[in-house]
Amino acid sequence: MAERLKEWANKHLTILFLLPSIVIISLVCAFPLGYSLFMSFHFWELASPLPRTFGGLGNYIEIVYSVRFWCSLFNSVSIVGVSVTIQIVVGFGLALFLNREFRGRSLIVAVFLVPTIIAPVVVAFMWKMLYSERFGPINYILHLAWGLRQIPWLSRPLPAVFSVILANAWEWFPLVLLVSLGGLQSIPNDYYDAAKIDGASRWQIVRYIVLPLMSPIILIIALIRVIEDFKLFDIIYVLTHGGPGMSTETLNYYTYLKGFKFFSFGYAGALSYMQLIVVIGIAIVLVRNIMRK
Repeated sequence: MAERLKEWANKHLTILFLLPSIVIISLVCAFPLGYSLFMSFHFWELASPLPRTFGGLGNYIEIVYSVRFWCSLFNSVSIVGVSVTIQIVVGFGLALFLNREFRGRSLIVAVFLVPTIIAPVVVAFMWKMLYSERFGPINYILHLAWGLRQIPWLSRPLPAVFSVILANAWEWFPLVLLVSLGGLQSIPNDYYDAAKIDGASRWQIVRYIVLPLMSPIILIIALIRVIEDFKLFDIIYVLTHGGPGMSTETLNYYTYLKGFKFFSFGYAGALSYMQLIVVIGIAIVLVRNIMRK
C-alpha cells in the first residue's frame, strides 16, 4: 500500500505542488467571479426589504436601455482612449530621446519612473492640490505667464475630463517609457548603420525601421494600458467623484456606485460583466493586430 501511494505521488508530483496555488486562485479569483455572475441574474436590492429574486436577463436588459450606462461607457472609452494615446506618444517619444548613450541617462530614467512608484491615491491627492482653483500652483503659473483667470479644473465638465486624463497619463507614461526603451535597445545597431550608409535621415530611420519593429511592442503596451485604465477608480474618486454631473463617471465608477452606494448588488454584478465584455472586445481587436505583426 505504501509503495503504491509513493508511486502515485511520484507520478502526480507536479499536481501536488500546484494544488495549493490552484486552491488559493479558486478562492480568491474564481469564486468571486462565479458569485458575481450568479448575482447578475438576480434582482437583489440590499436596501429593500424584499428578498432576492431570480430575474434572468432582466438586469442586462435594464442596463442596455439605461442612458446612464451608455453615458458612463462613452466616458470610459473617451478617457481611456485619450489617456492611453498620450501615454504611448509621450512615453515612446521620450524612449527615442533616451535611446542613446549620454551622461546621466540612468538618473533621468529613474526620475521618470517616480510617478509609477507612487500610490494612485497619493497621485490623485497631489493633482487635486495642483488643480485647486484659488490656491493651486497651475492657475497661479498660468496667471503669471499669460494673465489667465482662475480655471475651474474640477468644477466644469470639460476641464474635469481633461484633469482626470492628465493625472492618469502622468502616472503611467513612465511604464510605456520603460518598456519602449527596452524594445528600442533590442534592435540591432546594424539596422541603424545600414540606414545611415544609404543616406536615411533620423525621421526616416524612425518611420521605416523603428516603428515597424516596435509596432508589436507598442500594441502590447496599448493592450495592457487599456485593460488597466478601464479599471481606473482612485483618481476619479479623489478628484471628481464622477462629476461634475456625470462628465467623469466611468463604467467602473458607475458599477461602484450601484454596488456600494445604492446597494443594488444584482445590477452591479451585471454592470461588471458588461464592462468585462467591452474590455474583452477591445482586447480581441488589439490581439489580432499583434498576431498580424
